[in-house]
Amino acid sequence: MKSASGLIFKDGEFVKGSARLENGKLILSEESDPNADVFGLILPKTVNCHTHLGDGFIRIPEKSTVEELVAPPDGLKHRMLRNVKEQEQISSMKESITLVARTGTSHFIDFRESGLEGTRRLLMASLGTGVIPVILGRPDSDDVNEISAILNVADGIGMSAISDMEYEYLVNLSVHARSTEKVFSLHASEAKREDFQKILELKPDLLVHMVHASDDDMESCASAGIPVVICPGSNAYFGLKPPLRKMLDAGITVCLGSDNAMLSEPNMLEELRKLRTMFPITEITDREMLEILFINCRKVLNSLPGLGAANSNQPDFFVLEAPVDEPFLSIMGSETENIRMFDMGGIP
Repeated sequence: MKSASGLIFKDGEFVKGSARLENGKLILSEESDPNADVFGLILPKTVNCHTHLGDGFIRIPEKSTVEELVAPPDGLKHRMLRNVKEQEQISSMKESITLVARTGTSHFIDFRESGLEGTRRLLMASLGTGVIPVILGRPDSDDVNEISAILNVADGIGMSAISDMEYEYLVNLSVHARSTEKVFSLHASEAKREDFQKILELKPDLLVHMVHASDDDMESCASAGIPVVICPGSNAYFGLKPPLRKMLDAGITVCLGSDNAMLSEPNMLEELRKLRTMFPITEITDREMLEILFINCRKVLNSLPGLGAANSNQPDFFVLEAPVDEPFLSIMGSETENIRMFDMGGIP
């Protein structure tokens, strides 16, 4: 596809216009193009702000608790990760990343367990996909050499919750990450409310979940300027619901992630549909939902330290070949086969 015409999502609004490739660059215009290759919604590529693609090979029970399934060190996920064969895991991750590319996402922020080897496997899986991974590694120990080795190749550190491990260990990891100007992120108040003052003292760049955060916690989070990723698909599996309305009203920059690949495919349009299922329009407006996905997610990516080339202030675009008279409804009803990519030499 070389050109498209219809509605462009730009600066939080849908405007009439078109997009055309010229000399390898995508040029947006506010004029329609009756001769375009495709007609529909011209949308910014999304950023998946929280994934665990390494566990996509795991077949999960019909129902489980957070502790039983994902808590370290002996939740089902961690037991399986210790024993998975390299090629099986790399193939599973590459399959997930291919879907990421095919569904209009340019970057994903992955919490990559299993030490330096886990980071290496995700790098291998990402090769040739056309998608940029932001890898937040997770050391297997408190060995300074291992931590340094991970920070040499990963974009930062992504940890479980303060309830799951020794607090001083997390302090040490935070100090290491900040000393190298890289990202430090962790889960917060997912299964239960956690001491938010302790979380703040870790100086995280990004928090995940905050399902059980109190009103005071959310006010403190907003005051500290820490963005929060919500993951409606995985929350729904565990019977959880994030306090999204309160987060937005507090002034938190909320973004969206698909979380564990064993629970949800890394498809951001599908995650948006799950978000709407969880929050009716009387709670969260269509505009707010679109801002979370298409504006906040990239804003959060660009706020993270040390990413260099991974940062992208100006997103690429993809096209949803669908009616444009009710754009939000078209997005809600979209199918993967209706997504079209501009032929820029990457994933078609």
